[in-house]
Amino acid sequence: MDAMELLPSAHVDTFTRDSLPPAARWPRLRYDLGAPRYPDRLNCGAELLDATVARLGPGRPAVRDKAGTVWTYGGLKERVDRVAHVLTEDLGVVPGNRVLLRGPTTPWLAACWLAVMKAGAVAVTVPAAQRARELAEMCRIARVTHALCDARSAGELVKAAVPSLRMTLFGGGSPGDLLRRAAGKPPSYDPVPTSADDVALVAFTSGTTGRPKGCLHFHRDVLAVADTFSARVLRPRPDDVFGGSPPLGFTFGLGGLVVFPLRAGASTLLAEWSGAGALLADVQRQRVSVLFTAPTAYRSMLERVGAHDLSSLRRCVSAGEHLPAALWHAWRRATGLRLINGIGTTEMLHIFLSAADDDARPGTTGRPVPGYEARVIGDDGTPLPDGTPPGCWPCAAPPAAATSPTSGRPRTCATAGTSPATAASATPTGTSPSSAAPTT
Repeated sequence: MDAMELLPSAHVDTFTRDSLPPAARWPRLRYDLGAPRYPDRLNCGAELLDATVARLGPGRPAVRDKAGTVWTYGGLKERVDRVAHVLTEDLGVVPGNRVLLRGPTTPWLAACWLAVMKAGAVAVTVPAAQRARELAEMCRIARVTHALCDARSAGELVKAAVPSLRMTLFGGGSPGDLLRRAAGKPPSYDPVPTSADDVALVAFTSGTTGRPKGCLHFHRDVLAVADTFSARVLRPRPDDVFGGSPPLGFTFGLGGLVVFPLRAGASTLLAEWSGAGALLADVQRQRVSVLFTAPTAYRSMLERVGAHDLSSLRRCVSAGEHLPAALWHAWRRATGLRLINGIGTTEMLHIFLSAADDDARPGTTGRPVPGYEARVIGDDGTPLPDGTPPGCWPCAAPPAAATSPTSGRPRTCATAGTSPATAASATPTGTSPSSAAPTT
């Protein structure tokens, strides 16, 4: 185990680092669990895009839209770099500024996220369905300074009336549209040499136990979820086509539809959810091979499976809610494929308990993903014996510092091998008191 010490930051705006919890609440890093190690200077946007281009070339397909348009890795990099120039040169974004990203799932939304990463800023990606009151609260908590917003999703953000927010629309064709600005910028951008433990994103919880909480994740955390769950359980290939229903505003979608495919050199279909039938049609038309969605969607698709050619599918990931054994078996009977079940949380960034192939047991979630450990503990932090029904409570802080949502109820404590409890405690920002991220 290694003690956690922060590296020198590249952030000019230090709000997110200043909002981290006290060091006493951080976990110790467990490299003996198989968690990957990363260099001290690391920009996840550059690793996902520039490094993949260097490794596999610029001509491979990277992102696709519903209409069948395909951007190559080289084309995606040019678009991302042009947007990064707009951020830093026209909009005044400096490393560490929080940039809210809002809109339906499209290639341009993903390009904006990558540009924010390469510029060394902090992405605050929110679902397009969030209302003005929620948006205002999130912007207050994260102290958002800038916003890149799909023109179709601007209404509620305008209504939020966030003080001093500089909002730039894209896709609407206005004179100041982000895409118009980007068209005149150079097609190459030198990424900011962020620290591996500089905060890359603020991900908000759904607020089911109260108001949403902002969870802070480092640049290395973004890569760690790809190098643990994706690389070791999902096992994607460069010729895969990813697709699914989760929006990029949720970390399930950000990981499954952006981070995982780019890390593997694969391509991804980025299209907003429009129903089970449309998703099946997309799988058939775009030859999707890796699918991410929730059990509710798999259940809805079962009724229509026979009308579509799903022979391209080889991996199907289910998360977001309980996956009943009956649904697992029904999907296998209908498609011949075993669903990969998983538990992930915003606090942990992505899936940390899962099982695939011969390790899968219908009705259960699985085992700790390599790089993580999990144990069932009581309120006093004492491990409980096998057979005790747990509540699931991911935490990265020492058990004594974690708080249980239900007093007296056992909980599962999952820790990873890279970052501290990356959310502020007892700060005016309202960030989560015991959130976590995967480790390096």
